[in-house]
Amino acid sequence: MLHQFLPIGWEPERVTPLMTNGGWLIIAIALGLDVWTFLTLRRHRTTIMPHKAASQLAVDGPFAVSRNPIYLGNVLLCLGIGFVIGSRWFLLMAALLFVLLSELAIKREEAHLEANFPEEWKAYAAKVRRWI
Repeated sequence: MLHQFLPIGWEPERVTPLMTNGGWLIIAIALGLDVWTFLTLRRHRTTIMPHKAASQLAVDGPFAVSRNPIYLGNVLLCLGIGFVIGSRWFLLMAALLFVLLSELAIKREEAHLEANFPEEWKAYAAKVRRWI
């Protein structure tokens, strides 16, 4: 809605094919990352829902690269959409989403995982970065 009512995008002549195609590539990577993560969590038979307790600590698949691949995918999706539609709002929202996820979701989830899987979590968190 912000883009419609208060556009702060690029002028149409400044939106290049590189921006648009790059945006589509970022969107594809984000969706692929999300699907890969869903399949990994399903294989581990643990929940994907952030408000439910995890039954296992997944450390393989996308979790070997990022401790938060779904959130990373969400931020990338927001960035990709911004480039495809030429809206700086989506780029700003991606930055805001990054901060909000870090502060409101990830810290709480990491505390839960550390409490439920203390030794595994400590080794995993020392090896894999929060984002990438």
